[in-house]
Amino acid sequence: MTKTAEDVMDQAIEDIESSLGVNETPYDPADWLSKTIEEKGLQETTVTTYARKKSFKQICQIVRDDLGKILEKEEKTDTEQKEKENEWLELQHAAIIGDEKAMGYFISRIMEVLRQHNITSIDFPNFYDSLAEAIFHEVWGTSILYKWEKYPKSEAAVVRGTELWIDIDGKFVKQDEQFEDIDTVERLKRTFTMRTKDAVINEQVPELEIEREDGSRITMIQKPRARENYIMFRRFIVKDISLYEQARLKTIKEEDVDIFRALSRTMPNTIFAGRVRSAKSTFMKSMLRERSPDYVLAVMEKHFELGLTEQLNDRLCFEVQAKEGDLHHAMPRLLRMEHDSIVVGEIRSLETEGYLQACERGERGAYSTYHLTDIQNVVPQITRHILDEFPNRKFENELERVARNIDIIVTMSADRDRRRKRVIGVTEIIWDEEKKRHFTKDLIRYSSVTDEYYYSSDISKRLLYLMAAEDMEETKRLVKLLRERENVSPMAKYEALADNILKEILGDDANG
Repeated sequence: MTKTAEDVMDQAIEDIESSLGVNETPYDPADWLSKTIEEKGLQETTVTTYARKKSFKQICQIVRDDLGKILEKEEKTDTEQKEKENEWLELQHAAIIGDEKAMGYFISRIMEVLRQHNITSIDFPNFYDSLAEAIFHEVWGTSILYKWEKYPKSEAAVVRGTELWIDIDGKFVKQDEQFEDIDTVERLKRTFTMRTKDAVINEQVPELEIEREDGSRITMIQKPRARENYIMFRRFIVKDISLYEQARLKTIKEEDVDIFRALSRTMPNTIFAGRVRSAKSTFMKSMLRERSPDYVLAVMEKHFELGLTEQLNDRLCFEVQAKEGDLHHAMPRLLRMEHDSIVVGEIRSLETEGYLQACERGERGAYSTYHLTDIQNVVPQITRHILDEFPNRKFENELERVARNIDIIVTMSADRDRRRKRVIGVTEIIWDEEKKRHFTKDLIRYSSVTDEYYYSSDISKRLLYLMAAEDMEETKRLVKLLRERENVSPMAKYEALADNILKEILGDDANG
């Protein structure tokens, strides 16, 4: 019978505790040495010489060799040996992603080897909590990438060649530490790809995007696509998914929470658009939470990144993954499932067709995210994605299809240091049947010049009717709130800003 990773961990930990005494704290020479230095007042700041670095490397090698013998202690059949190796890899990966029981197993084993060899040292990178932890990450784990875990508010990290860069307060900072060599970086890549089926990256397939168990995204690019090895890590750091949390973070104004709640509950088909790391996904999830927990969500993603089942655990979510070549075919299957609204994680190319199918054939209130910088270009830009995949279709037909099906674009942005994210616009997309063209109408717009929001209650009759059919009371509330804001800060003021700025810069020449 094949043992699970948890069985192996429990048995291994039980054996070690039994041999050492369950209630006894193992003697740690490194702890004793550190305390002695403190008590005796010895100088703690030392210069790490090449010899000392080599010493830590030697310690790692000793532990690697000793623990490697675990797989070779008994004579086993090929099948048994393969099972043992798989159990070891499961343990290793569980420890890397933070499983306390798995990490406890490795730390106990490493401590055992250190005691057997009478090894002690306080020379290890200071972002590790102990020598044993340092050895684990240097030998089997993520090496110096572990340092990123010490910055829980950091959204991103990058490995370039052997360098490590960490996003600290919105700026990428090159770290003093480097990976030992390219082979260590290659091991790091294998650590993340070994658990993902069909995850391949090589010279023939030089780019790969995968997700970790915690929902963070990993993008790898290598030669010949890139000059060097690049590994980019991104993670969601906002755990409280709510509009009030978004107001606390100043993504929206606190007094506008009710506006966005009404916008969510009236179920317009909406795209959350903006540049990279502008909080598109986080704000979209915050809007989803405002809907009734009785509503069933059907979610399609290329990679499982949104984590809606975990973050919206009070409601039923169907999460479906669709790979390249299957993205637009997966949507018909999703449409046949019970749902009250559909979410497409991000539209880039084929996902666009899937999202439009959701708008055309599914329930109202479809959501997605999109990379965008200019709201005026959103309809033709999305149309071109469809034609890239379906070149025989007519541009005019697909443009009309896009304009008819997308109701609202919520535009997101971030300051240059990326520390402050905010909603900068809510825009309605309108199709003019008589003139056979589309146009946009801003309902909310933020100006970075004045640091003010401007409002309009001029929602089209068509969209008002569709909203009212979903929730009459919330539609009334939305219009009432927009009118109240419009009376204080009308959209006309925003539209006059450009002329006023030109006059201020150019003076009399602004008119000429």
